[in-house]
Amino acid sequence: MPKTTNPTNTPLAVLPPEPAELGRARLNHRALAAGWAADMKARVAAGMLAERTADAYARNAGNWLDWLDTAGLDKPTPADVLAFVAMLRARGLKAATVNAHLDAVRGLYRWAETQNLYPAIARSVRGLPVRKDEPLDALSRDAVAGLLDYADGATLAAQRDRALVHVLFSTGLRLVSLCGLTVADMDAGDAVLTYRGKGDREAARRAYLSPSALAAVNAYLQTRRQAGDTLAAAAPLFAAVGNRAGGDRLTARSVRRVVVGLMEKAGHVQRDNAGKIRRPRVLSAHSLRRSAITAAYDAKGLDAAQTLAGHADPKTTLRAYARVQKGRVLSELAGVLDLGRRAA
Repeated sequence: MPKTTNPTNTPLAVLPPEPAELGRARLNHRALAAGWAADMKARVAAGMLAERTADAYARNAGNWLDWLDTAGLDKPTPADVLAFVAMLRARGLKAATVNAHLDAVRGLYRWAETQNLYPAIARSVRGLPVRKDEPLDALSRDAVAGLLDYADGATLAAQRDRALVHVLFSTGLRLVSLCGLTVADMDAGDAVLTYRGKGDREAARRAYLSPSALAAVNAYLQTRRQAGDTLAAAAPLFAAVGNRAGGDRLTARSVRRVVVGLMEKAGHVQRDNAGKIRRPRVLSAHSLRRSAITAAYDAKGLDAAQTLAGHADPKTTLRAYARVQKGRVLSELAGVLDLGRRAA
């Protein structure tokens, strides 16, 4: 396949000299991707990036690298990124999936530019429009409280899982922020957590724990002390339990497994005949954040919900809430339109 030309005839960034240690030109991009993957791995270990996100970036970037090899491109340009997007669309991939690949390409070369290795060639390439109006479900406060019944017991794992549910709902934290918390980030006296927001490099934001959440976290930490944990300042606030990873930082994947497991026991999550979870992105660990934001909106309005969510734009908060409202309306209408319910 010939190299794609610049269709807009706009000046393209001047490519830097290729470092000799990266080997053949066509392999440079795989070497760049390896460096980027190592950087993401370090960010995951520091709690600054979700492991699932890092895996998705690496996987999608791999598809881009394969395409470069197939096309025989040594020095891709923004026009080539556009050609890659067009190829994905021609294969019938959904807009959201194409955008996920584009995000990976952007991330790879944005990182490469910070290392003075290659320009950020995908910066100017815009993603495809994605409709985000699918109805979403949000558990009520009572339904979230009901999850705690399935994390009953005095074991360390049960106390940790209860604390997770309490903190996720009372603060609305994203999983990457939750998993990045250390013991030092908690001020039990003021019931405050200091955390990193999305994209933040330092823990500077504050989240306030409800009285029940504070009690749950304190009970969990006390059980860790009794088990011999010194609770060093740099230790993770939420740690893995077990012989293989006991004491290690809890990952976002593990939190998802815990929360979805509780939701499945409570009957909110169902599986199909193949054992796969139905609507996995709707009822998930992230849905506790959505439930908290929705409860805040219902109780105190948009400003309160936006503050809890940490959204820079209130439209983001409003859009998510509107999708929840759509789910509520359709759920109620299902009963109204039921032909099995005849008027007396």
